[in-house]
Amino acid sequence: MVSILRRGPIARFLSWHSGRPAHVAELLSFHSAGYIEELVQANAGGAKKLCEGTFLNPGSWGAALLAAGTTLSAMKHILDGHGKIAYALVRPPGHHAQPDRADGYCFLNNAGLAVKLALDSGRRKVAVVDIDVHYGNGTAEGFYHTDSVLTISLHMKHGSWGPSHPQSGSVDEIGEGSGLGYNLNIPLPNGAGDAGYEYAMNELVVPGIEKFQPELLVFVVGQDSSAFDPNGRQCLTMVGYRKIGQIMRGLADRHSNGQILVVQEGGYHISYSAYCLHATLEGVLNLQAPLLDDPIAYYPEDENYTMKVVDIIKQCWKESIPFLKDI
Repeated sequence: MVSILRRGPIARFLSWHSGRPAHVAELLSFHSAGYIEELVQANAGGAKKLCEGTFLNPGSWGAALLAAGTTLSAMKHILDGHGKIAYALVRPPGHHAQPDRADGYCFLNNAGLAVKLALDSGRRKVAVVDIDVHYGNGTAEGFYHTDSVLTISLHMKHGSWGPSHPQSGSVDEIGEGSGLGYNLNIPLPNGAGDAGYEYAMNELVVPGIEKFQPELLVFVVGQDSSAFDPNGRQCLTMVGYRKIGQIMRGLADRHSNGQILVVQEGGYHISYSAYCLHATLEGVLNLQAPLLDDPIAYYPEDENYTMKVVDIIKQCWKESIPFLKDI
């Protein structure tokens, strides 16, 4: 991802800034003190299984702090007026991390911490749109009881995967108390692609944002919704990611003075994830023409053209190579 952003055609539209580790005190805006102490102690001990499939290994805590701090720095870049758009290119991901537990390879909720910073800085209403293929359950839980944050998640219909992930991302999980109606889940069927996602954005996400009228947008992106991702079962291509980015930019222009924080989550196809990220940022930056061709655009529609090329080569061989004149 770093390589395609530094070397791809979008590079001239980007400026790079160094991240930083988060301070432990900053983490308490979203996470409980007991949970953070558990992580600190686990790191001191060298390693710990936090939940099924999620282990804190040597180096994990430092990486998690750097991801959280970098996301906070990106949000502060916007809040301080240095720019309207910022992208936090971070690992490990964060949207499964709940206030008091780790989940799904996530230790600290990067997007959730950024939202808290915006609220603490005086923003009254923040909207989060998450297009990672998995439900952003940790972010949803963190704001499940407030009407200051609208959380919207478009995800594969995967349900719970264990005790650490009690939420399923179903349509009827809509928030509680003051937050009733402010958690919107859009579980999409397996195989949803460009047209399906665009329809969901226009029919559900856009109206929800228009009604909520946020002062700032947080766009949580995961390229594991792409057609080639080994962890997902969706079929988004660069075209779909670019369109979603364009829609999000339009919402930001109409409601948050163009201010939008983009936070990286999943994406596990080493090459196509990078292409889809490039396309997403093209959309967010409102670049008018596709800057980078989509590899998938060349098939299967290219088959007839390929056959024509083969026929031309065959004719050339017949005319120029004696022993192949009768093939």
